[in-house]
Amino acid sequence: MSKADWFFAKEPATTTNRCGDVGVIKQFGDKVFLAIVDVLGHDSENAYGVAETIRIFLEQHYGEDLKGVMNSLHEHIRGSRGAVVGLCLLDMSTGELRIVGVGDVSVRKFGAVCTRYILRSGVVGYQIPRLKEEETTLSDGDVLVLHTDGVREHFSLTDYPEILSDSVETIANHIVEQFGRGYDDAACIALRYQS
Repeated sequence: MSKADWFFAKEPATTTNRCGDVGVIKQFGDKVFLAIVDVLGHDSENAYGVAETIRIFLEQHYGEDLKGVMNSLHEHIRGSRGAVVGLCLLDMSTGELRIVGVGDVSVRKFGAVCTRYILRSGVVGYQIPRLKEEETTLSDGDVLVLHTDGVREHFSLTDYPEILSDSVETIANHIVEQFGRGYDDAACIALRYQS
């Protein structure tokens, strides 16, 4: 039977104790919803407050259509400082993965084939483009990584070959600790799919 393991790790910027990055992971039936969020700005209580508003919203709407969730979230936080958001929905029974994203967050797959998914530019709560849903399929042993821009984007299997064998907790923590920029909030979700 197909399954997945996942873990979320975050680290606030060195200048603050509150983190404006948030992750949401919800399993329902054979599906897993994942969201990575980076609220603009990392140096105030306001960023943390908007992040909490988004987290609560996503925990209430995770079972809905991804584009619908993103559009509703955009309206829900309109007038705030805004955020960049990546949403994924994994069907564990088939490995089918759907991706909708706005802004500078990263969604990457590591495995026999490594892929970086290109998200649409924009800011949720301020201005978003016409949304596009990407579709792909995870294979046995693939590792899906979602991270905010507090993690440097250009790391590869060469930089972290153990990503294919480490536990998801180790992967998420390692990415935040080793590839985090320090001056910005950093967050990472790691998921391993097993068919």
